[in-house]
Amino acid sequence: MPSMKAFARLFLVTSLVGVLSPARAIGAPDAGTKTLIDYFLPTPIVCPLTSNTWGAAGVLPRDTCNGLEDSTNKQWQYWDGKILKGADGKYHMYAGEWPQNKGFADWPQSVIVEGVSNGTVVGSYVPSTTGPFTGKEQNVTGAVLSDGSYVLLDSLGSGGTGNIYTSTSLADPWTSKGQFQITAGGSTISTQTTENLTIWANADGSFEIMSRSFQEMVSTSNILGPYTIKATVPSLQSQGYEDPVIWCSGGQYHLVGNMYNARKAYHFTSTDGINNWKNMGLAYDPTSDFVRYTDGTVNHWYKMERAGVVMENGHVTAFTFAVIDVDKSLDLANDTHGSKIIVVPFDGVAFDRDNPGPGSAACPADSGGSPDAGQAGGSGGNGGGSGTGGKTGTGGATASSGGALASGGATGSGGKMGAGGTTAVGGATGSGGKTATSGVGGVIASGGAVGSGGAAIESGGAVPAGGAIGNGGSSASGGASNAGAIASGGSLTTGGTTETGAAGGTTTSGTAPQANNGCACGIAGAQANRPGLALLALLLGAIFLRRRRH
Repeated sequence: MPSMKAFARLFLVTSLVGVLSPARAIGAPDAGTKTLIDYFLPTPIVCPLTSNTWGAAGVLPRDTCNGLEDSTNKQWQYWDGKILKGADGKYHMYAGEWPQNKGFADWPQSVIVEGVSNGTVVGSYVPSTTGPFTGKEQNVTGAVLSDGSYVLLDSLGSGGTGNIYTSTSLADPWTSKGQFQITAGGSTISTQTTENLTIWANADGSFEIMSRSFQEMVSTSNILGPYTIKATVPSLQSQGYEDPVIWCSGGQYHLVGNMYNARKAYHFTSTDGINNWKNMGLAYDPTSDFVRYTDGTVNHWYKMERAGVVMENGHVTAFTFAVIDVDKSLDLANDTHGSKIIVVPFDGVAFDRDNPGPGSAACPADSGGSPDAGQAGGSGGNGGGSGTGGKTGTGGATASSGGALASGGATGSGGKMGAGGTTAVGGATGSGGKTATSGVGGVIASGGAVGSGGAAIESGGAVPAGGAIGNGGSSASGGASNAGAIASGGSLTTGGTTETGAAGGTTTSGTAPQANNGCACGIAGAQANRPGLALLALLLGAIFLRRRRH
């Protein structure tokens, strides 16, 4: 039978293994790796959340003023959805609308409707049909051009290529320019070539359109083309992806493709927007908790499709999604189900900082490409100047604005949305805890490891100095899972992946504690406490050996 001294040594070795072996979820990216879903932010509440509206249990309660919807479910259904910001500061949404009493199956008969928000990008959007939109709407989308004017593209599928509309100001009438032209370029033009289109206006004056079949078409200077099919992304086409959305930010092109049957989407990047698309991981997943309000309430829509990005000052500030509460085949005429457009805020500044590209004439590294959202030159667009929130002006930069780790900008000190960097980092260097430790024992703001007295290794405070188990480092006082993780929003059901905080616990640091607002799966369960417990075990073992020697 081993001696007590040998047992103690074995105990120390076992504990050390616990310190050196970080927790890692099966099938998830390595710890520290973030994917697009981790940059979604909690959604501000415009109208009080209510369950007195249509929808399955998973989408209740919700804010019926978010995005575009018929909360009475008596008149309209909505799909698609693209937001452009006018020179007057108002947000304009363009979507497809059709009668509710036809059920979801009548969506091919939808027409273009415009909704305007007099408040924030979240909404609510008051719909009104405006000309000269004619005929059926099939996935309307749009972009802002380099001169500050606007373009809408309405896919036509088998009815033609797609209608192009332009406007110098969203307050002025739209002008119909007709259908754009396609040159095959050695490829085959099919019905899918003109379905579910996405358009992007490059900084060099060229235009790119990508189709449902992931055929990539480029026009060098004319919005009407001819567009030459340059390439096809075969792996996406064969794997059941659709609903592409393409944009440029941070010096590279981004693509999100939706897997229809899997009900989730993935994010891809390319340096030229045509070739060598790289899979960067999960973009969004309706079964996760990434659609969450600032009070912690989560909505799980059955399907989320036709993603669109809202660009401001060269960065994505929000995504739009066409959503439905049940399978489309179950949404019948005059029932309690329906579809709408939701808006989910996104931390594009942090996203581009963490995913930098080399940049090019078409997609500059300093501006994010086209000045989408209506910022003409001098106001942060088309070059991301220092005017109103561009690269270095009022919080967009990473080192000079107080928003990045280098400057120690904690929440509220600057940076994106006045929050000081991305709050997903877990607290700035100057706020009491290094980012390497903020994911263990709770976020710093919640009084976890560093804030509660249980000093981290970096601070030099051993357990006797910083608080023993009963003196601040325990699970009851905020150091471990009870207060530092789950109470601050880091439950197992978080909307993030296994990375370092997902998108949760971000700019809304004053929100009520809840399961989807915090530290992601990397903190879940006993794994979160492994380093702290192992350190304690080492210290106890050392004390035991010292006593044995005496």
